[in-house]
Amino acid sequence: MAERILLVDDEPGVLDGLRRTLAAKYVVEAVLSPVEALKKLEHSRGGSNPFAVIVSDMMMPEMNGAEFLAEAAGISPRAVLLLLSGKADMRSTIAAVNTGRLFRFIAKPCSPRDLQKAIDDALAAYHASKGESDLLEKTLSGSVKVLAQALAMASPEIGGRTNSVIDLVGGAARMLGQSHSWELRMAARLSQLGLVSIPPEVLHRVEGGIEGSPGEKAMYREHPAVAKDLLADVPMLERVAAWIGGQVSDATAPPPKPEPDPDQRAELQRQIFTCATEFLAAKDIGEWPPECAARLTAGGRYRTDVIQAVLKTAQERDKAPDAVSVTINQLKVGMRFVRDVKATTGATLVRKGDTVTDAVRVRLQNFRTYVGVIEPLRVSPVKETF
Repeated sequence: MAERILLVDDEPGVLDGLRRTLAAKYVVEAVLSPVEALKKLEHSRGGSNPFAVIVSDMMMPEMNGAEFLAEAAGISPRAVLLLLSGKADMRSTIAAVNTGRLFRFIAKPCSPRDLQKAIDDALAAYHASKGESDLLEKTLSGSVKVLAQALAMASPEIGGRTNSVIDLVGGAARMLGQSHSWELRMAARLSQLGLVSIPPEVLHRVEGGIEGSPGEKAMYREHPAVAKDLLADVPMLERVAAWIGGQVSDATAPPPKPEPDPDQRAELQRQIFTCATEFLAAKDIGEWPPECAARLTAGGRYRTDVIQAVLKTAQERDKAPDAVSVTINQLKVGMRFVRDVKATTGATLVRKGDTVTDAVRVRLQNFRTYVGVIEPLRVSPVKETF
């Protein structure tokens, strides 16, 4: 699929000339207004064929090219930005180059050959950056998935809580058109990472709604900050770390007051994640999902559609599933356990609500061989995963 080029210039004659110059070689969309261009970028956000290069004139009445490209970069962070500039506005152009992430500015008037050369160079930079970003995202996603599975195997309590967040975030994200977000997916999977710092008996009491000591409560409330510190130096996870650090861990404590993200898409995803963790914290103190939704709506910290999406997901998740009895050998990835899985010694191996993964199957097979597992297991059919 050919990459798209977005041209923005408020002069119809100039814009038409640019479009005709480039149309023979590139897939070009031309827009007269920077405001309309931002709408077009917003509409294509998250799609399969985003704009690879954005070319803007500098002097435009609604906003100048530097201002437009700054906003465009927030919507399409991977797009390569080019600025067309004449001698009269060179001072502001230099300032834009020094303070922004412009790839290049092109002096006006410019020849078709120079313009095409600049766009070819921009596309080469786009391909290189996209390849590196895609590789890093895939590597991070794979590593995070393995880490989440390892946490679930080491601690059924952590695994169960992580799966609850994944389900709530995933369901709400699908309803609100954000299921493409790898950052949201990783935030859900890493949301309970800080619990590794808490003794299992303390976590068990919290999960069961049992009143703990002031020291235990303080320890539990710090788990988001612990996770944030652990993730702080991981490349590309800065936003994920901030979301996790701002999650709500205790429904009885005053909630954090994070600054809204200026990127509207990222702000929506942050609200989905944090709202889901509020529902989990509410469950710890025995608050029903509709009660939690009413409290959060009155608080005004979340969009109404976010609260309703998480509420609907929570209610669907709490419905009694169609359960079947299976042996360990009959387990399929994606099934959900509808009751705890226990060893013959009485130890809990997997919590009710957890999802079957390859790692879980191997763990149960090993326990059956060397310790013993109570079978049959009760599971619901394969569900859609996030």
